[in-house]
Amino acid sequence: MSTYCLLDHPSPDSSMSSPSVEELRARIVHLDSEIDLQKKLLQKLEKDMIFARRQLNAALDPVARLPLEISSEIFLQSLAAGFTGKQGVPTALLNVCSAWTDIALATPALWTTVHIDFPCGDGLAEALPIWFGRAWNRPLSITISLRGRCVSWNHRVSDVLWRHGEQVKHLEIFDDDDFCVRDENDKRIDLFGATTPVSLPLLETLTIRSQHQHRSYRAPQILELVRRAPNIVESTFNMATVNAFNDGDPKMVTVPTLRRVTFEDCGHDDILRYLALPALETLSIPLCTIIDDDLLAFLERSGASLRDLSLGSKFRDMDSFDEDSFVPYDSDVVAELFAALGDSSFLPTLHGLTIHLGEALPGGPSL
Repeated sequence: MSTYCLLDHPSPDSSMSSPSVEELRARIVHLDSEIDLQKKLLQKLEKDMIFARRQLNAALDPVARLPLEISSEIFLQSLAAGFTGKQGVPTALLNVCSAWTDIALATPALWTTVHIDFPCGDGLAEALPIWFGRAWNRPLSITISLRGRCVSWNHRVSDVLWRHGEQVKHLEIFDDDDFCVRDENDKRIDLFGATTPVSLPLLETLTIRSQHQHRSYRAPQILELVRRAPNIVESTFNMATVNAFNDGDPKMVTVPTLRRVTFEDCGHDDILRYLALPALETLSIPLCTIIDDDLLAFLERSGASLRDLSLGSKFRDMDSFDEDSFVPYDSDVVAELFAALGDSSFLPTLHGLTIHLGEALPGGPSL
């Protein structure tokens, strides 16, 4: 490699004649080439320095000297500290040193919990398959939160999730009430877009919540999720679903494995009409639903040996309670309830019955 030196070139005060234009151009080209060479050499030295520091960190790091089983468990315990910004604990561990990178990539359990916050950029759609791949086909726990408008739901990202549905074991979807927008044109959350899950064979628990009374999920999509989950065991719904089915009445969905179902509010009647759950053991449902025949028809259609039934729900949000607007259920409703239960065929198998009479009243009575 050639080296440029000032002594090789005369100074302006030299008695020698001035260089020609061609010589100056050649000199500039030579200097430019030398600068490129020095930059490349500097980059190589910087990389060598980083590598040497990582080697030193690995040599001094007690975690790197531990057996993989122990160091992996330490990394897993770090998840309890929560997520740090957008990258999260697993990604942060990759950036410490090469030894920690090797440990993190050799610990698939680190990558089995995924939090997706909408709105987000399309870049997450490219990052998710990499994250899922690091889980080594382990079952995934997915939490999706939506903030702001319904259009903030990124279908490029959710499409990736539905395409990897065969890995999902626990799925929770909710929208954050603190960030909801009251807009008549922004009321329905579209979970699928152009992509519907092919199958959810590992899904055991499904939780869908809407904290905002002016926004809802699409009932046909909720039914579709349940239908494509042949091993689902538990579901929790807190939402006001869309009562109208756009494409007419759907087919009845029979789920032979679903044992525990919780409806935390009214507005789910459209789902009950099209569900049959023969393995249902525990059901929690708002007291207002017993006023019509949907609940009893659902129970008779399911033919389940129901063991625990909870009607009504205790008030949860003390800050938003409005005592002036509360209207408690009267004795006539309670009498109709017990009459309906007495006439139903599922009562002999019932082991536990809880009725919250004042489901919107703090500390309301229960039976």
